[in-house]
Amino acid sequence: MAQVTYDDNSYLIDGKRVWLVSGSVHYFRVPAELWRDRLLKAKRAGLNCITTYVPWNFHEPAEGQWNFEGDRDVAEFIRIADELGLYVILRPGPYICAEWDFGGLPGWLTTKTGMTLRTNNAAFMHYFDKYFAQLLPRLADLQVTRGGNIILIQNENEYIFGDSPNGRAYLEFVSQLIRRGGFDIPIISCNMFAGPQIEGVVDNINSWDAAVEGLKRAHYTQPMAPMIVTEFWPGWFDFWGSDVHERRDPREVARRAMEILGCGAQYNYYMFHGGTNFGFWGSRLVEGEATYQTTSYDYDAPLAEGGELTEKYYLTRLVNMMANHMAPFLASAFMEDPGVTIHDNSDVRNLTGPLGRWAVITNGGCDDITDVQVSLPNGEQRLKVPLGPFGAAAIPIDVALTPTVTLDHTNLTPLGLFGQKVLVLHGPAGWEGEVKINGEQFAVEVPDGIEPTLLECGEIFVAVISSELACKTWFVDDLLIFGPDFVGETAEDVTTAKGATHYMLLSLDGKISRRKIKTPTSQPRTATPRLGTWRRIAVCSEPIDESLQWKKIDRPRSADQLGVPQGYLWYRIEVTQKQAVRRHLFLPDCADRATIFLNGKRLGVWGRGPDATRTPIGANFKRGANVLTILVDNLGRFSVGPLMGELKGLYGHIHDAKVLPMKKFKLTKGESFSRRLVPHSMAHLAPLPDKGPLTAAETDISMKKVTPIHLSFKDIPHHVAVLCNDKPVGLFPMTGESSFGDVTLASELKSGKNVIKLLLWGEAAAKSVAGVKFYSLSECITSGAKWFFRPWTLPQEGGRVVGKNLPAWYSASFKYTEAGQPLYLRILAAKKGQIYLNGRNIGRFWTTGPQDCYYLPECWLAESNQLLLFSEGGENPSTSRLERHMHGPFND
Repeated sequence: MAQVTYDDNSYLIDGKRVWLVSGSVHYFRVPAELWRDRLLKAKRAGLNCITTYVPWNFHEPAEGQWNFEGDRDVAEFIRIADELGLYVILRPGPYICAEWDFGGLPGWLTTKTGMTLRTNNAAFMHYFDKYFAQLLPRLADLQVTRGGNIILIQNENEYIFGDSPNGRAYLEFVSQLIRRGGFDIPIISCNMFAGPQIEGVVDNINSWDAAVEGLKRAHYTQPMAPMIVTEFWPGWFDFWGSDVHERRDPREVARRAMEILGCGAQYNYYMFHGGTNFGFWGSRLVEGEATYQTTSYDYDAPLAEGGELTEKYYLTRLVNMMANHMAPFLASAFMEDPGVTIHDNSDVRNLTGPLGRWAVITNGGCDDITDVQVSLPNGEQRLKVPLGPFGAAAIPIDVALTPTVTLDHTNLTPLGLFGQKVLVLHGPAGWEGEVKINGEQFAVEVPDGIEPTLLECGEIFVAVISSELACKTWFVDDLLIFGPDFVGETAEDVTTAKGATHYMLLSLDGKISRRKIKTPTSQPRTATPRLGTWRRIAVCSEPIDESLQWKKIDRPRSADQLGVPQGYLWYRIEVTQKQAVRRHLFLPDCADRATIFLNGKRLGVWGRGPDATRTPIGANFKRGANVLTILVDNLGRFSVGPLMGELKGLYGHIHDAKVLPMKKFKLTKGESFSRRLVPHSMAHLAPLPDKGPLTAAETDISMKKVTPIHLSFKDIPHHVAVLCNDKPVGLFPMTGESSFGDVTLASELKSGKNVIKLLLWGEAAAKSVAGVKFYSLSECITSGAKWFFRPWTLPQEGGRVVGKNLPAWYSASFKYTEAGQPLYLRILAAKKGQIYLNGRNIGRFWTTGPQDCYYLPECWLAESNQLLLFSEGGENPSTSRLERHMHGPFND
């Protein structure tokens, strides 16, 4: 059995150093049929490792019902990575964040009493112990210590409670379960808040999910452990309602990757390939009170959502290939100063080790600096070093390539040492390159075109190419292949650029050959299938059809209590009125969007986002029996933050409400706030009152008859604590640049004067609380009513097709006979709903930006295809169309 250990700067397998060049690819966001394609493209990008989370709720969506098959076969995903020669870093949770519903926790946990998430709470540990007992033994034999490829395993994720005794006890418990599950490889963490926070936790190597800024601190707190940036962000996630797709400049991403190497650190792109939130798996986000994860998880990653190769893919290859193919020399090096010095306004990081030195030079994003003058450590020689194409370069000095060959220095950046025989260097075409090996100096002009300039230097060859060509240089089957857009599993599986007539090969014995392209293997833009006419095939008749079967419930119940963990859910409430009356409906216990019908007539949408409101909705009730029919859309649970664990569905009564006029808030300074008022689930926020002044915003309400009051606010640029008559009723920390919250006051109220106080962390102005709203819940409309529910289902043949303002189903078909660029559906006309392709749930659509194109995986396509679209508002998606994209819809 192999043994995995670590020392100063890298991991070792049976004493052999391993330098990880990793990227995140989530098996649960990619159809199983495409796993090999995505992993191969990651390998060809220069990676030697893949990182994946394991979402608990993906494998146990209902309590006790486990699924590890098909798209959920995580073991098969890891085995495919192993076949391709890729290590795996496993991040099993139990919490993962990942903008995934509930951060990977199963929704049914919210039905358990006495539950406190992500702590050493007995109830939580009981259930996630069962999860680990199911998952870990399935994967233990895939560790490198048993001949597999899982090299590291992560303890929890982005843990913020680690500076408390309970937090440490919880992390210890997670590590114990990992060991009990059969894992003997190193355990790492991913903690963005502070390296020392969880110092001392057994078997735990603190990692970092920022980038260069935290690496020196990490090295200081654990000098004998390797440094690895577990989340190096080459992009960011989108959310519904944003104006634009999140972007990170490809040149900046490549430059920062090089800077991380300059700190002597390994890295993992989060994400390298984002994939798709199929079905209902996207989460609610904390970026604002109405932010929800889009169906696309493209993440502006190097490998786009449909598997397309982007500019970022090619540029980051230059860093990845060097990190991978110069790994032995980097893995034994560590940061030191001084070393190489520079003579202009740029920056240099020096590494040194038993196999030589490295100087990583960066312009720090100042693109007007395209080259620099540097002095070598002996001070006797200067080099003029080009920083193209992304503003950084890595210069080797006295690097022992083999026992008999030493690379004294060069002003060109290595792409890698291949097969211990061919060293590839690159720079701008036309640049005067300098290479000194074993004391012999070579001057070489960097060639243009696809043919390398080859130098014979003792027992190795040095191939000099342009950086442009280096982006498309591949090492497959012991051959260096210059020029193709991509090379697949073998050297014969070549995709060339449009118009290319040949490409070049270089064998490890130094023989250069030209390969003529006999049959074009490029992928010119292929014909896009034509989408047939959309036709309405059904409406949701729940609001108007009295013959439907409903299940009776004793009172309002959450979606999880009703066994509906995701998606839509129908409620029916039968209300009797003594006389006709106009009400103003208010749903304080519905966190999502709810389309409301009264006696078959659509009233409006409660909730957040376009066409929805969280203010009272007018409704005319008739005398006698009335029926409220409500379609609730579960938009996903919070994936992060102190509000995690919120209930879904309609889990409380409906009230008749009105706006409650309020006196202006009176602001005072210097208030105190007891740490004992911070709930256990937010223990990490206890020090907040010590970090600056508090401002108290106070108002009062006089009541003769006590009725509940709902308070809501958003966009307050402070942490907020809400108190009623000095009783704490809610703590709402800032998420990003502001906070938001909703709270219903009931038992805290009394007849007479009631004091409502908002404690704001920091210096606050009156405008900070100008948006606070109060509603008087004067009467509970549904108290004593009869409650029913009904699952939302796919349309049935022969159902009703006519119905004004009812949610509706539409269908369109198309032929798919020509494979080519990935296929997308652009939704137009319809506003919000769900897309199905040949019975598979593609995901949510919502024409509120920034996403309007939806990926249709090629493995789910057939010669004849059916698209099924659920339109919440009943709109016909008549102008929607199919599109192909060579680089993804956000890049074309």
